[in-house]
Amino acid sequence: MRKIAILFITLTIFLHASETQNTQPFDYFYIWVSALAMSVVLLFIVYKNRRLDEMVRQRTDELEAFNQKLQDEVDKAVEKNRTQEKILMQQAKMAEIGSMVESIAHQWRQPLNILGLSMTKLNLSFELGLNTQDTAKTIEVVEQQIQYMSQTIDDFRNFFKQDRVQTRVNINHVVGEIETLLGPLLANKNIEFIRDIDPSISALVYSNELKQVLINIVNNAREAIVQSKRQEKAIIVSCINDKHHCTISIEDTGGGVPLHIIDKIFDPYFTTKFESQGTGIGLYMAKMIIEKHFMGKLSVHNTAKGACFELRLNHSDESSERRKR
Repeated sequence: MRKIAILFITLTIFLHASETQNTQPFDYFYIWVSALAMSVVLLFIVYKNRRLDEMVRQRTDELEAFNQKLQDEVDKAVEKNRTQEKILMQQAKMAEIGSMVESIAHQWRQPLNILGLSMTKLNLSFELGLNTQDTAKTIEVVEQQIQYMSQTIDDFRNFFKQDRVQTRVNINHVVGEIETLLGPLLANKNIEFIRDIDPSISALVYSNELKQVLINIVNNAREAIVQSKRQEKAIIVSCINDKHHCTISIEDTGGGVPLHIIDKIFDPYFTTKFESQGTGIGLYMAKMIIEKHFMGKLSVHNTAKGACFELRLNHSDESSERRKR
């Protein structure tokens, strides 16, 4: 637009100079016609520019509205996924509570029998007026059994506490706690629990979440061994340690995972059990914990005897930083 105005001014000056040099009067008709034409062109350009600006603003507003709507949909989807994850986590924990309660029932059966016999013995001694050294030993046995039962309650309660920060834990000690919690269930089915772990190996994890994963996998191994009805009944837990990773392996003698479902067992709600026996979320949540919370990896493969689940945990603090982000 500025160029056209400059051109018009230059033309006017040129014509005026020509007129001063020429003695004859100059006809301004063509100049006014040209000026009028230029004015029309300028007005058209201004109109088009304003129209273009309006269209740009309109498209920009529409794009911003679309982006906001898209962001709202994304936020809703993210919140829905978080809610669904919390629900799945809660369902998985409820399933583990059932297993833990069953384990405590087995752990308490023998102490309760001992307490019952001991109380009968003490009552008899009281009625007979006996106050012997044997009575003192009986009281000591009662106290030991009560302490043992109290400890199982503490183990059960601590298992379901929410970890807020990662801590460095001894892998052999954690697996030992799992053996203590589930040992009675395994012994009831004559399943041997074998640990092959270097006592010095440790890893930076959310302790109770790792226990939840291990309990789920060991329970699945127990059920697989029972269903397989094989003579050899064992669950072997081992650990390989290197510079970058700590890999925990849980191998059973249950015959392995059928090949046609081995790629599906970590899917949510996938289960080969009857509806009353399983929800199909345990292995899914185990994979979520290891891969999303620990930034590690959970995988499974078959061996000559059965299935082998591998939990690969990172040694570095990188997994903690990535989870914060």
